[in-house]
Amino acid sequence: MRLVRYHIVLSVILITYVPARADIFHLTEGGQLVGQLAERGPNDEYIIHTQLGGTVTLAKDQVQEIVRQSEHQQDYESRSRSLPDTVAAHRSLATWCKEQQLAEHAEHHLRRIIELDPDDEQARTSLGYQQHQGQWLTRDDVMAQRGMRFYDGTYRTEQDVALRERTKAFQNAEVEWLRQLKLWRNWLDSRRPDRAEEAELQIQAITDPRAATSLVKMLDGERDDSLRPMWMEILSQVRHPVAMRKLIDLSIDEPDRDTRLQCLEYLLRMNDEIDIQPYVKALRSKDNEIVNIAAEALGQIGNPEAIRALIDALVTRHKFELVSQGEMSASFSPDGSGGAGLSAGNKPKFVDEDVENIEVRRALIALSGDQDFGFDETAWSRWYENQRSQQVYVDPRRDE
Repeated sequence: MRLVRYHIVLSVILITYVPARADIFHLTEGGQLVGQLAERGPNDEYIIHTQLGGTVTLAKDQVQEIVRQSEHQQDYESRSRSLPDTVAAHRSLATWCKEQQLAEHAEHHLRRIIELDPDDEQARTSLGYQQHQGQWLTRDDVMAQRGMRFYDGTYRTEQDVALRERTKAFQNAEVEWLRQLKLWRNWLDSRRPDRAEEAELQIQAITDPRAATSLVKMLDGERDDSLRPMWMEILSQVRHPVAMRKLIDLSIDEPDRDTRLQCLEYLLRMNDEIDIQPYVKALRSKDNEIVNIAAEALGQIGNPEAIRALIDALVTRHKFELVSQGEMSASFSPDGSGGAGLSAGNKPKFVDEDVENIEVRRALIALSGDQDFGFDETAWSRWYENQRSQQVYVDPRRDE
């Protein structure tokens, strides 16, 4: 008799047991189980107390996902099951949901209110509607009528959104190009000739402007000098300002003259207007060699807009180190300061000297239509001002 009573009491306990908090276990084969995880078994299985008071054990591979529910969430499930479908009932539960920070559920009940009563001002206002020309409209609706939509945290015009989306797409493509170029670069070092050949063919076929930034990175990071010309050539195939600027820099900074001229030739082949400002800036370099490199490039580019800067660079002053009596080296003082002077003791001695820049003169002859005033800056300036006053420039590219 006592044994029977025990079973009855145990049954009551199992039937009336309800977990304080329930979670949703989404099953791999479909469906879900609501209960509370009691513990993990020795084989990592889930031991779950169900809402009906029983215990269920699930293998690890039977559970796809566990969605944790707060006590407020469980309370909401209980309240919503018995909720009358009236405006007052939904408003009351929506208020309770807000207090419990269940915003998604609160919005659900507010939307049900305006389904029952489309003119309910309190619900409309809570959902962000506003009266606009006699209609209830959301902020998005109002802005849409003005040709704007919410994007990246604020309202923007469709043109702005389209531009930003194109920019994002371009940036994503740049990331993908860098990944692909690194892969092909590794293949170039492969012991498999077919793979190295495929990589070379793929790289040589690149014309996508979105690859420009990644190509510059590959060139800058290339340690194999024999491959650098390849990257330079591919840069000339992509029509993008980044590619052009890199080739311009190389046409000035590369130590090897043939390489500089090759980069310049690539620029000329691109048939785009070449920005002469980097070359004009190089004309003011403290390094006399850079001055002449820039002048030679400007002569080949053939833009008359460079004439004034070239005249100013016909004769430039540079600091040279005195090696011995009557000799000067082409090195410059560490501080790059102006003014002639000699130092005492064993320290290097420097002197300032004016240098006539032959490449500057040649560039001026080419850009002026074969005018030649030697290194006479005054004569060149007089000619230049005369041309300006007549609003006529001789363009050496006129017959192209």
